Amino acid sequence: MFQFLGRISSRHARIVVATWIVLVVGSLIIAPRWADVAENGEFAFLPPDAPSRVAEEQFDMAFNDTLASNVVLVVRRETSVDGLRDSDKNFIKKILIPGLREVAGLPPGKDTHDDRTGDHIVSRLHWFETKATGSLFISDDRKATLIILQLTTEFLDQGNAPLIEKVEVLLDRIRLIPHKREGEIPAGLDISFSGSATFGRDIIRESNSSARLTERWTVILVVVLLIMIYRAPLLALIPLMTVVVATATSLSLLAVAAGQNLVTLFNGIETYVTVLLYGAGVDYCLFLIARYREEVDKGATIEEAVSLTLKRVGPALTASAGTVMCGIGMMVFAEFGKFRQAGIAITFGLAICLAASLTLTPALLRLFGRWAFWPNVARQHLTGPTGWIARSDMPTRIAQANLLQRGWTRVGELLTQRPFTFLTFSILMLVPFAAVGVSWVGHLSYGLLTELPESSPCVRGARALTAHFPAGESGLLNVLVTANDVNFYATGDLTGNRIVRKLTNNLLDDKEALGLHTVRSMTHPAGDRKKLPPAARIAVRTLGRKLYSSSTIPSVTRLELILHSDPFARDSIEEFRDFRDRFAQYLPEEIRDAKFSFLGATPNLSDLKEVTDRDQIRIEILVMLGVFLILVILLKRPGVCCYLIFTVFLSYLAALGITFSVFWLMDPSGFSGLDWKVPLFLFTILIAVGEDYNIFLMTRIQEETVRYGDVGGITVALQKTGSIISSCGIIMAGTFSSLLAGSLVGMNQLGFALAVGVLLDTFLVRPVMVPAFLILLAQGKLGAFSRLAGYSAGEVAITDVAAAEH
Repeated sequence: MFQFLGRISSRHARIVVATWIVLVVGSLIIAPRWADVAENGEFAFLPPDAPSRVAEEQFDMAFNDTLASNVVLVVRRETSVDGLRDSDKNFIKKILIPGLREVAGLPPGKDTHDDRTGDHIVSRLHWFETKATGSLFISDDRKATLIILQLTTEFLDQGNAPLIEKVEVLLDRIRLIPHKREGEIPAGLDISFSGSATFGRDIIRESNSSARLTERWTVILVVVLLIMIYRAPLLALIPLMTVVVATATSLSLLAVAAGQNLVTLFNGIETYVTVLLYGAGVDYCLFLIARYREEVDKGATIEEAVSLTLKRVGPALTASAGTVMCGIGMMVFAEFGKFRQAGIAITFGLAICLAASLTLTPALLRLFGRWAFWPNVARQHLTGPTGWIARSDMPTRIAQANLLQRGWTRVGELLTQRPFTFLTFSILMLVPFAAVGVSWVGHLSYGLLTELPESSPCVRGARALTAHFPAGESGLLNVLVTANDVNFYATGDLTGNRIVRKLTNNLLDDKEALGLHTVRSMTHPAGDRKKLPPAARIAVRTLGRKLYSSSTIPSVTRLELILHSDPFARDSIEEFRDFRDRFAQYLPEEIRDAKFSFLGATPNLSDLKEVTDRDQIRIEILVMLGVFLILVILLKRPGVCCYLIFTVFLSYLAALGITFSVFWLMDPSGFSGLDWKVPLFLFTILIAVGEDYNIFLMTRIQEETVRYGDVGGITVALQKTGSIISSCGIIMAGTFSSLLAGSLVGMNQLGFALAVGVLLDTFLVRPVMVPAFLILLAQGKLGAFSRLAGYSAGEVAITDVAAAEH
C-alpha cells in the first residue's frame, strides 16, 4: 500500500496537492461556526445519573425552576464608619436596581420573571428591599450590600456572557455620569461584581484568549524551530503547509459532523486538537524528510526518493500514529463527556494529519525538488542529475562536519561499553521526581479563582464579597428533602412547618461544626440572623412556603445553606462530602426515612471529582493495555514491550513530580494543587507520544540488525535516528510549551508538564534507557531475560559500527 502511495505522490504530485486544496477549501466553506455547534458548560457533561444532575432534575420538576448560577454585585463604602449612607441606598433604589431590571428582562418593580424565554435567563433579583429576606443582603458592619441576579443556567454556560456584559456596560455608563449630576455614583461608593456565573464567564473569556495566544505561538514556534533545524525556508514550509491543511480540514470536518449531530464538541477542544496536530504532524513530516534526504544522498532521483521513502518509512509512521490514536482514543470510554469528546476529536484529527503526512508531504517534496534545500543548494552536481554542491556558509560547514551524527555515534559507543551504568543512572534520575508525582497525584485543584489572573473582575469581586459576607454567598448549597407522608405546601396543616423548623434548628445548633453561616428555609426565609417582629411572621411564613416548598410536589421542601468556605475552593469538596454524610443525623424523628439530595456548584464539583477519578483509573489501564497490544503486534517481543511501557510510565510520573515541584516553588503558600485535568491529559498524551518515538527507534533497530547484528543494529539505529528524533522531540515540546502563553493556570500547568515529559522521553528515555536495556539483552547480560528475548547467554559479537557510515 505504501509503495502505491509513493507512486501516486511522486507521479501525480499536482493532483494530490490539488485534491487537498479542494478538500480544505470545501470543508471551510461548508463548516458552521464552531461556537454554533460546540456545547457550553462543564457540569452538563457529567453522567445523567450523577447525584447533582439528578437533584437538578428533581428541583426543576418540583419548583418549575432552576437555580444554577448567579451574578453578585457588591456595593460597599469602606471610608465611612457608619457604613452605607442614605444617598447610597437611594442611588441603588432609583438608578442601579431599575437598570439591572432592564438588562435582566425583569418587569419594572418586579424581582421575579415568571414568563422566561431563552433570552431571559434571570429567575430572581435579590436586594435589601426584597420582601422578608432583604436584611440578609446588608452586611453586619453595614458597609456593604449585595444585589444578586439568580440565573437558570449553569456557571460555565456561554449564554451568561451577554447578560454579564450588559451589567458591565450599565456600570460603566453609570460611572461616566459627570460629577454633581443626578444618577451619578455617590463619591466613595464602590461597585464590584462576582458570583458563579461571573467566574464562568471570566474563565471562558480567559480560555478563549489563551487559545488564540496558544495557536499563534504554536505557529511561531514551529516556524522558528523548523528553520533552525533545516536552515532551508522551503523545506521548513513543507511540514508547516501539511499541518496547517490537516488542522484546518480536521476542525472544519468536526464542525460539520457536530452540525449533523454525528459527534459532540465542547468549546476549548479546538486548542488541544491544534497543538497535538501541529506537534505530531511536524514529527511525521520530519521523519519523512529525513529518510527522503537519505535516499537522495544515496543517488536516487527525486521521484525515486519519494517513492522509496514512503515504502520504507510509511509502515513505521502509520504504526506510530496508530499508537497515539489508540492511546488518546481510549478516552472515549470515559464517563465524563468532555474526555469522550476529546478522545474522538483528537483521534480524528490525528488520522487526517497522518493522511496528509503520507500524501501531501511527499507530493510537495516532489514538486519542490532539489530547490526544497535552498539556499544549501548552489547548483546541480555536474556528475549526476540528483546531486548538488552545498554553499560554503557557516551553518553548512557545521552540517558537513556531521557533528550531531558523530555525537550520537559516541553515545552509542558509550552505551555499548557501559550499558548497566547508564541504565541505572537514568532510572535513578527519574525516581525521585516520580516519587513526588506518586505522593501528590491526588492533590488536585477544582477551584475557579485559583485558575484566573488577579485582574479578572470576578476575582476582585470575590475579595470585596468575602470582606463583608461569608464566601458561601457566591454559591449557595441547596438541599432537597422529600418526605412522602408530609405536605409541606398545605396552609392549614402545620406539620410540615414544624418539621422544617426542627430540621433548621438542628442544623443551626451545630452550625459551627458544620461550617455553616446560616440556613434559609420555609420557616426561616430570612435565616437566623434576625428575630422578626410578630406582625411580619405571617407574611414571612407565606413567602417561605412559596419559595421553599413545592406546589407541584407538596412532599418536597428545600433549604438554602450558606457556608463560610468558598464553594470553589479545593477544600470545599471534602467539607461538602463530610456535611453530606452527616446530614441524615439532623433529620427530625418524623422524617428519618426522608430522601434528600444536594445541588449547587460544590455538589457539582464533588461529582466531577468522583467521575474523573474513576475515569483516571479506567483510562490509564485501557491506554497502557491498548498501546502494549500494538507494540506486541508490531515488535513481537512482549518482554521488550513491557519495558517500553515501563519507561514512558516512569517518565510520566517524573514529569508530574517536576510539575508539582515547580509550581509549588513558584507560590508555596498559594499553591492549591495541579488542575484536575492535568494528570489524565498528561498520562494519555505522554504515554502515546513516548511510545511513538520508541516505535521509530525500534523499527529502525529491526531494519539495521539484519545488516549490523544485534548490538551493532542498536547503535547504528541510534546514530541514524538520534538527530531526527531529538528534533521531533524539540518540536513537540515547543508546541506543547505554547500552552504557557495563556493566562489560565491549568493550561499553563498542562503545557509545562507535557513539554517536560516529551523532553525526558526525547533525551533520556529513548536515547539512554531503551538502548541500554536492549544492549544488555543482546549481550546476554540479563540472564533468563536475555534468553527469553531470543539472545544467547554468552557475549554476542558486535559488528563494527563504523561500517554504518559507508
